Amino acid sequence: MASRRVPDPPGLRARTARGGVVNAAFLSGAELLVLLQGLLATALLGPDAIGLYGIVTTTAMTIVALRRVGIDEAFVQTAVDDEEAEFQRALTVELALGLVSALAVAALAPVLAAAYDDSRLLGLTLAVTYLPVAFTLQAPQWVFFKRMEYVRLRVLQAIVPLVTVAVAVPLLLAGVGVWALVIGPFVGNLAAVLAAWRSSPYALRLRPDRAAARRYLRFSWPVFVTSLVALLVAQGQIAVFGLDDGLVGAGYITLAATLTRYADRADQILATTIYPAIVRVRERAEVLEELFEKANRLTLMWAFPFGAGLALFGADLVVFVLGDDWRGAIVLLGGLAVAVALQQIGYSWFAFYRARGESWPQAVESGVFGASFAALAVPGALLWGSWGFVCGRIGCTLCVLGARAVYVRRLLPGARLLPMALRAAVPVALATVPVLALRGALWGGERPLWQALLELAVWLGGLAAATWRLERPLLAELRGYVR
Repeated sequence: MASRRVPDPPGLRARTARGGVVNAAFLSGAELLVLLQGLLATALLGPDAIGLYGIVTTTAMTIVALRRVGIDEAFVQTAVDDEEAEFQRALTVELALGLVSALAVAALAPVLAAAYDDSRLLGLTLAVTYLPVAFTLQAPQWVFFKRMEYVRLRVLQAIVPLVTVAVAVPLLLAGVGVWALVIGPFVGNLAAVLAAWRSSPYALRLRPDRAAARRYLRFSWPVFVTSLVALLVAQGQIAVFGLDDGLVGAGYITLAATLTRYADRADQILATTIYPAIVRVRERAEVLEELFEKANRLTLMWAFPFGAGLALFGADLVVFVLGDDWRGAIVLLGGLAVAVALQQIGYSWFAFYRARGESWPQAVESGVFGASFAALAVPGALLWGSWGFVCGRIGCTLCVLGARAVYVRRLLPGARLLPMALRAAVPVALATVPVLALRGALWGGERPLWQALLELAVWLGGLAAATWRLERPLLAELRGYVR
C-alpha cells in the first residue's frame, strides 16, 4: 500500500503572511467593536464624563504599559531545553512587576482626585487597580506567540474586547454611566484569564530565579523607559487641557487620543506577527531589509489613509455622529491623526533591534519624543491652544523620525524611510485632490450630510484604485503566500 506523502510545513514567509492575515482578521474585528462602543459612549456620556474616564484609563493603562517591559519578547528569544521551567521563571518576574504596578495605580488614586478636585476619580481609579495583574495572568498567550500559532493566540486575545463590548453596551444603554466602561473591561479580563489558564500548555506555578530575573530585567529596562515616556506624554497632554479647561478639555483630548490610536493598528498587527520570524533570521541582513520594507509598506497602506481620513472627515464625525458638544475636539482630532500617522513610518524598527537582544535604542528614541513633547507641544498648547498643541505634536513626530532614521540606517543600511513614506503618500494625495476640489466647488458654509457622504465615497474609491495600481505586486505576493 503506497504511503501518503505528508506535505512539507509552510515556509517562514508563508507562515508569517498567514499569521498577518489571521491577526488582521481577529484584531480588526475586535477593534471595530471597541471603536463602535467608544463612539456610543462618547455620544451618550458627553465630554465631562469621557474626560473623567480618560483621566482614569490613561493613568491605569500607561502604568499597565510600564509593567509590560518586554518579558514576553525576551521569553520568545530564549532557547532552552526546559521551556516550561523558563516560562514559569518569566511568569514569576512578570507577576512581581504586575503587583508593583497595581500598588502604583492605587497610590495615584487620591493624587488624581486632589489634582482635578473631583472625588469621583478616587473610586474609579481604585476600580481599575486589577488591570496589571489581569494582564499578567494571561501570560500563557506567550507560548502560542513563540510557536507562531496565531489562530489560538488571537482567539484568546479577542475575548477581552468581545466580552467587554457585550457587557458595557447594555450597561451604557441602561444609564449606568461611566461605570459601564469600568465594569465591562473587568468582566472581559476575567473571562480572558480563565480561558488562558484552561488553554495553557504549561503548569502555572511560580519559579523564583535571581539569575533569570536579572536577565529579563536587563533586556527590559529600555522598554520600561519607553513606557515611562508614554505615561508622561499621555498624562501631560490631558493635564495641559484638563487643568486649564476642566473635564471638558480632558474629554476633548481623550476623544482625539482614543480615535487616533487606531492609526497604529496595522503596525501593531504586523510588528507582533513578524517578531518571531525576525528572531529566526536575525543574522541575515538582506532578509531583514526585505522584511522591514514590505512590512512598513503594508502598515503605511493603513496608517496614512487613516490619518488623512480623520483629518478630512473628522469634523463630519463630530457634527453628524457625536453632536455639537464635541466641536471643541475637531482641531485636536485632525491634528493628532496626522501626527500619529506620520509616526508610523518605520514603526516596527525596534522589533529588529530587540530580536538581537538590543532594546536600548528604543529608549533613546523615546527620550527624544519626551523632550520634544515638553519643548514643543506643551508650550504650544499653553500659548496657542489646540492649534499650538497640534503643531508642536507634529514637530515631535519629525524629531522622532530623525532619530529613528539613524538607527534604521545603522542596522539596515539598505532601508530608507523617506522613499517608503513618499510611496505611501501618493495614493492618499491622488484620492484627496478630487475631494478638495469637490469641497471647494460646492462650498456654501455648513456642509450637508449628503455632501459629506459623497466626498467620502469619492475619496475611498480613489484611494482603493490608486493603492491597487501602485502596490499590486506586493498585494499579489501576499495573497500567494496566504494561498
